[in-house]
Amino acid sequence: MRSKPLAKLLLVLAGLLLVLAPAASAAETLVLTCKICTELVITGNDLPANQSVRVSVVDVKTGQETTGQFYVDTDANGAFVKKIPMDLGEHPSVESTVWKKDGSVLVVAAHTRFTAPCKPEDTLAFTGSHTPLLLGLGLVLLTAGGLLVRGSRRASHPAH
Repeated sequence: MRSKPLAKLLLVLAGLLLVLAPAASAAETLVLTCKICTELVITGNDLPANQSVRVSVVDVKTGQETTGQFYVDTDANGAFVKKIPMDLGEHPSVESTVWKKDGSVLVVAAHTRFTAPCKPEDTLAFTGSHTPLLLGLGLVLLTAGGLLVRGSRRASHPAH
């Protein structure tokens, strides 16, 4: 009997929440890509339209800026594309940040050359397991142990 008033109250609260909630806006996006190992392509979308935004590119490994900060103008849709000459062999992982003119951060993105067509010069060591080799060694040792136990039991119980 108390559930009807409670259900009505929850329905009214949900309706108020929908009416008073601000409309969601698209989130800013920043994508770093490369088609060749000597050029980084920075693409921004859903940024403030027709404004100049500041962009920086930092080497993740060293923390140093790879290029000086620069300004890019967005179009009427709040988008921009900027190509920067960069040796991705020398800077394998980079991070880019876009700021408004007042200094507040809009969006941050990272890029690693492992998704690029560049072949890494310093490949990681193999850290996986050698399962077939270890399985074979385990079976050999288990068989040898079983034969030793069987042989010791025969030696301790002489036949009558």
